[in-house]
Amino acid sequence: MSIRVRFAPSPTGNLHLGTARAALFNWLFARRTGGTLILRIEDTDMKRSETAFEASILQGLEWLGIDYDEGPDKPGSTGPYRQSERMVDGAYNSVAQALIASGHAYRCFCTPEELDAERAHADASSRPYVYSQKCAKLTADERNARLAAGTTHTIRFMIPATAGIIAFDDIIRGHLEFDSQLLGDFVMIKSDGSPSYNFAVVVDDIHMQISHVIRGEDHISNTPRQILVYQALDKAIPLFAHLPMILGPDRSKLSKRHGATNVIDYKAEGYLGTAMVNYLALLGWSPPDEKEIRSVAEISDLFELERVNKSGAIFDLKKLRWMNAQYIRQFSADALLAQIIPVLSPAISSGFLAHSPATQLAMIQLVHDNFELVPEVNIALKVFFLNDTEYKSMLDAFTFSAEDRLVAQAFLNQVSTATTFDDAVVAQLLETVKTETGFGTGKVFKPLRKICSGYESGPHISTVISLLGAECIQDRLKRFLSA
Repeated sequence: MSIRVRFAPSPTGNLHLGTARAALFNWLFARRTGGTLILRIEDTDMKRSETAFEASILQGLEWLGIDYDEGPDKPGSTGPYRQSERMVDGAYNSVAQALIASGHAYRCFCTPEELDAERAHADASSRPYVYSQKCAKLTADERNARLAAGTTHTIRFMIPATAGIIAFDDIIRGHLEFDSQLLGDFVMIKSDGSPSYNFAVVVDDIHMQISHVIRGEDHISNTPRQILVYQALDKAIPLFAHLPMILGPDRSKLSKRHGATNVIDYKAEGYLGTAMVNYLALLGWSPPDEKEIRSVAEISDLFELERVNKSGAIFDLKKLRWMNAQYIRQFSADALLAQIIPVLSPAISSGFLAHSPATQLAMIQLVHDNFELVPEVNIALKVFFLNDTEYKSMLDAFTFSAEDRLVAQAFLNQVSTATTFDDAVVAQLLETVKTETGFGTGKVFKPLRKICSGYESGPHISTVISLLGAECIQDRLKRFLSA
């Protein structure tokens, strides 16, 4: 069987985590099996669909590295892949007319008020609402008279009285069954002529020869209706795989308070696309071992739908930050430099770029392990670019002892006589201060870090001091001692 899957977002909103995870799992499955991934824009909801949302979806996919084989912007593909275009071409209406002709569908002239009355009656009777089928019982003359009068109507799919239990085997969830008589005759074509979701997706999946439907578990209840449409059209039913929901740490539905947002916003916050892919892959999918950090190629080679869990996946922003940090640390200094230059703040950029490439790389190497998001490099590099006011404010927050002043004077003496000032030289000067004062490492390094950098902790002290430069260090030591 030829493997063909689709990612079918609706451009009524941005690409969010759950939708992105569905796109990723379809992509991984297609790449793992040598199949085809189709991008289909489901934009029949004309009131809510926006081109800006479609652009956001495409931008998010590009950032994640999720490419597709067929779609609306693939020249020469067999498309079209926007439902609105297929609606204009009459693709849905022609199938609906065929279902009417075969007795599987009928026109419904019920007004919203009549339908509301039916629902109210069902509620009063404490029973689930299903449409009464009264329009299915109209005579041909009654239907024709209403059509001739231009009466607004929909087209409903008729649930066969003999349908009984609708069952299917979900790749992830196993055997599932539904009572067809609880479904009710559903609308296929709305009164404005647009297709409903449950009808349009079947028509499109048949047209695009979709073999596997991989989507969120919120679509499970849609599946029996869609299966009935396949059967009415005498078409092969694809295999279904319904992905678990993504939940917040409190196991409630993921929301903005848990960090859920437009996927592309994570890029702006400093997350890497590869880190996000790695993290999303682990939201529901269990690899065959405990290894968490994997390349996209490795994930693709290992991915199997059968290893996707049934239970909800917990989205943990702290874990995502940690994983992003692991990816940052995999960069070489050169590669990381290319990543950070575009996000340097004005306060850091001018000073940083004024240094030689060798010094820039040395600074990056020193702070490489000190940030989790790319823009946080500004915080890590701040130690090298404090202005006088910032430095004085930070120094004034510390309390120093007489011993600290002895250490500062001893170090100033050493720095003043040094002819070079690289990391190795500074390290030796610090050792000399320890010998001269008789103090241990802590009593020498701690006060000097505060005095020389303005910080109580940070990267390796000798490297920080050497990169600040002899002139800066002498000036700060003299100002400290004269205060």
